Amino acid sequence: MDITPMDIRNRPFSVEPYTNIMLPDGIFDTALKKQRITCFYTNTSGATLHEVTIYLEGVGDPGILPVAHSYFFPEIKPGASVRVSWLADFENGTPGKKLVSFIAQAKGMSLVRTLKQIFVSKTTRDTVTGEYTCTVEEGTLKISNMEVIGPKDKWQPCSERYKECRPTKGPWLPAKMSMTFYPNPSYAGVHGDLPFSDPWWKILAWIVAAIAAIVAIVAAALGEGTAGTAVGGTFDETTGDVDCCTPDPGGIPGDDSMTVAGVASAIATGAAAVGLSDDADPWWRGQEATPPAKGELTVAEPVNVSFDYPSGAPNAGVPYPVHVKWEYQRITTGSTYTHAIEETQKNIHVNGGVEVEVPSVHHAFEKPLVIKARFKREDGKLFVGEYLYAFSLLRSPDDMYFLVDLADDGIQHDDKPNDGTYTGSIHLEEVYRILLKHKLKLEGLWRVYVFAQDVNDATPDMLPQIAAERIGGFMVASGLQLTFDPTLPCPLQAQATLTVVS
Repeated sequence: MDITPMDIRNRPFSVEPYTNIMLPDGIFDTALKKQRITCFYTNTSGATLHEVTIYLEGVGDPGILPVAHSYFFPEIKPGASVRVSWLADFENGTPGKKLVSFIAQAKGMSLVRTLKQIFVSKTTRDTVTGEYTCTVEEGTLKISNMEVIGPKDKWQPCSERYKECRPTKGPWLPAKMSMTFYPNPSYAGVHGDLPFSDPWWKILAWIVAAIAAIVAIVAAALGEGTAGTAVGGTFDETTGDVDCCTPDPGGIPGDDSMTVAGVASAIATGAAAVGLSDDADPWWRGQEATPPAKGELTVAEPVNVSFDYPSGAPNAGVPYPVHVKWEYQRITTGSTYTHAIEETQKNIHVNGGVEVEVPSVHHAFEKPLVIKARFKREDGKLFVGEYLYAFSLLRSPDDMYFLVDLADDGIQHDDKPNDGTYTGSIHLEEVYRILLKHKLKLEGLWRVYVFAQDVNDATPDMLPQIAAERIGGFMVASGLQLTFDPTLPCPLQAQATLTVVS
């Protein structure tokens, strides 16, 4: 009997369930209790597979507890990559590389077991000092004095429907950070190990900023900063202001409006990784510039950095500049060495245009609403298949949001896999029940926003320095724009609209 020709070509990644956003570089962190173990499973054969079952068999860490769930696909076309995910509790997980076992089986074939590594870090916060600590097997990164440019408006407008006011959920744009890496163990020579032998250390700084933003989002939506997270606290704000329109006036916990806040924070916190460069980060560059004396061991490596945004607030998919000043120190058993840089970096995670296709008029109870989106690369070619984690938000006339996943997998309403058209659908008959419960309208003008994050495509055989240059989790397309100018129109701009009739 032939073995089912299914494989996971890129490593699984974390999706935070409140906001539906991929975590920086897809890394899992125990500070977020619940996360979705997400991956693309690919039919590597030249034939269509029938009646395919996929499930997660187990995780090589008893502290990580996935929820059992099986996926069934009537057919998967040749070369198609289907996106699957499992909710898991990471609160008691330990940092490091963890093996996850996946099973796939097609009709008439024997099952195939695929073992893939996931990366797990552990972020904690000292409630007295406000210092964050992010731990991996190769060492610990401590972050203090994390200042951000915060949202201009501290409160959302009150809603007659929901009779309460809540604080805004961001965005939180990095302005300053003091970071110190403590290698485990102390090392001799110029360079120490990279975290997970893969990403730069700056990715851990991005993770801490993202987690702090998620805590703020949860606090704003649910009224408690530790709901769904194992850390509390937020940021020190600078005098600057960044505007993001109030995307959910009267939006309620339980709808998908929190995704809007997650997108804003993903864009904003990603600017820290841009400023610290996609190539070698301040630690690697500082190490190269400060070779220690023979016999010395490096015991700590502080980096102090400040960020400035010369062209305004950063936005997804555009080559925005970030001006940075950073100073690196190598503290050894015998001396202290320093290296300082002032430079401007540009975002290279860009797109060459986004196209969204929906019907101009949709009859709510006749058939599902189909949303199609195409995301161009900078050279004009399309992103395809497993290279993007994509989704859309559908906004009702009364501002309730509904999440619609988008996939280029040739299943259901998607005509062909890997043709660059990411497709999703939603039946408004089911939506209607939710709207009725909250006394909201179905008929009227609906707005569509599409979003996409790139996926880390580093392979296990790459050298660490090469793998570190492949970074995922950047928002490369977004229906939300950030601005420092409060006089501009609402930055949440629909890429398509449709009229719904019954």
